Amino acid sequence: MKCTELIMQDHTILRRGLDILDGMGKKLEDGERIEIADVTSLLRFFRVFGEYHQNMEEKVFFPALCALPAQAPVHVLLSEHVQELMITAEIEEALKSKRGMSFFQATCRLIALLRTHFDREDAIFPELTRRWFSKEQDSEVAERLAKIHKQPEIPVNFSRLECKYVSRRDRAPMPSQRLARHASAGL
Repeated sequence: MKCTELIMQDHTILRRGLDILDGMGKKLEDGERIEIADVTSLLRFFRVFGEYHQNMEEKVFFPALCALPAQAPVHVLLSEHVQELMITAEIEEALKSKRGMSFFQATCRLIALLRTHFDREDAIFPELTRRWFSKEQDSEVAERLAKIHKQPEIPVNFSRLECKYVSRRDRAPMPSQRLARHASAGL
């Protein structure tokens, strides 16, 4: 289960970004303005961090799951990764062309897709690894994940964006061990 903890910690960080994106959408829906620079930095976060996270899953974790005797739903999860990239590109295009409604609709789809995706992975992965991985296999996969688990530096200040776009009660806490690691990166 060590390997799933690394993946689930990333989900917590990504959910923070989704909360901000959701808050931006609510502001637009209420007729308020949002800053393009904030959206741009958040989209860069999703591009950089999302690609890093997807690579971890696709290059190490999913291949390990494919070797299991149980039919792991890896193909569904992979298709959701592709959908995420497509919707992110759609959001960026809507932003460039200043189509507010298209931006809003695409962000709603991305938020729904990723929240469902993370919830599914968080529910499935621990059970699959607990049931099918030996302690040695779990340690081996966790070790391989840790080797590529050097998160990219992300030029986004979550705290500042959360203050602007997310109500205090809706803010998701960071895992404490990751918070200290990312404090210097402005997360």
